[in-house]
Amino acid sequence: MATALFPSSNTVPLSNTVPVSNSEETWLPDFESNEDDTTLEMEGTTPHVPDAIDDFSLADVMRARDQGMGIRQAARQFQEAVTQLESRGMNLYRRTLLDPSDAQTRVYYSHDSHNREMIMLASNNYLGLTNHPRVVRAAQQAAEQYGTGSGSAPLLVGTFPITRRLESQLAELKHSEEACVFASGYQTNVGVISSLVRKDDLVVIDQLGHASMWDGANMSDAKVRAFKHNDPEHLDRVLTRNHQAGTKLVCVEGLYSMDGDLPRLREICKVARRHGALLLLDEAHSTGVLGANGGGAAEHFGVEDQIDLHVGTLSKSLASCGGFVTGDSDLVNYIRYFARSAMFSAAPSPMVMAAASAAIEVMHSEPARRTRLWENSHFVHSELKRLGFETSDEVSPIIPIIVGSMRGLRQMTLELHENNVCVNSVPYPVVPHGGERLRISLTANHTREQLVQAVEAIRIAGVHAGLISASAR
Repeated sequence: MATALFPSSNTVPLSNTVPVSNSEETWLPDFESNEDDTTLEMEGTTPHVPDAIDDFSLADVMRARDQGMGIRQAARQFQEAVTQLESRGMNLYRRTLLDPSDAQTRVYYSHDSHNREMIMLASNNYLGLTNHPRVVRAAQQAAEQYGTGSGSAPLLVGTFPITRRLESQLAELKHSEEACVFASGYQTNVGVISSLVRKDDLVVIDQLGHASMWDGANMSDAKVRAFKHNDPEHLDRVLTRNHQAGTKLVCVEGLYSMDGDLPRLREICKVARRHGALLLLDEAHSTGVLGANGGGAAEHFGVEDQIDLHVGTLSKSLASCGGFVTGDSDLVNYIRYFARSAMFSAAPSPMVMAAASAAIEVMHSEPARRTRLWENSHFVHSELKRLGFETSDEVSPIIPIIVGSMRGLRQMTLELHENNVCVNSVPYPVVPHGGERLRISLTANHTREQLVQAVEAIRIAGVHAGLISASAR
């Protein structure tokens, strides 16, 4: 009889039957143990076993599958777990927005008796452009002129004049020779990385790099290694140990999505150049947010000419959907023809291309939006620090609040929901056990009144969860 995914009166905890290793405890990459300087242990990570449905996580499903549970049994038991959580109003995923994803919006959740008007702290709409009149009008006009879908792959007949216009804008924004758009940011990293490296090549990724980077690297035949988060010295050691590799590709982010911290980009550029490695910078969260013109982390640090490939998404600051890569024309043209995630996928809709193009224009014509975004970020970060929450040291529009347990995370998310504050919960194993967190995402459209109200709701929920003192004010 197969072991259940989570304990009940009729089952036994999984680890009572099969030992659990640390490598099973996180979606962070697994590393080979035969190279000391490329083996990373997550500090404080210990095997975790749920003692109740409140502690259940996706890792329990992954572990059970690794130990031989069939897919249909795992799917049935997972559905039972989700049903239990939903019956208690504790599965707040897939809440439905009834208005644009703005600073405040109406939200439908099946467990509620009514729709809620909620302060939105869960959207990556950093510049608040998803319902900007110019952006919406551009999408409408493109639909009227070109239709709603592309109808073909990019290399065939899925390219429109607005596609070429957007690619020119993106290349100019990133100070690059050429750009190529994809249907999503995830497809961009997967396609770019897997197309560039082959057997005998090397990919080295920051430990906290996005899943799409790891998936793209693992789709190739290249050797894949990690370096400790934001540690150029460790990157140097990894590249030194693998000096015999052919093409070397280093991948980092411009603004890390779980901790809200920036890369040590100047030092990383120097290391990459010293070893003759290509440097890929994922600007998904930093485009529109960092830099005097919204160009991202490379512009912020003044290293645009040292980045070989800029990748990013159109779904955050650029208020649309899709992804892009920019760089020298020979590299981008190679990717355009060899990236399978683009070649075997429909091209992005001309509507979303037009929306992103208009968003870039608005970003340049309304720089005050970025100023307001950073004012909001400094205010919320300083308030949470003052109250005693464990959060990041760096200020950015991404602000984590470390909760430390699945039970506490679900409790706080539900309490905030009931107080009309919508915030993302980031569970284990997306982050290591003990690092479960709320992730606050701020926008330029948030008012000070909304943020004061949200911080007060977070304070009360934090007191109830035992994260801060009841005397914190």
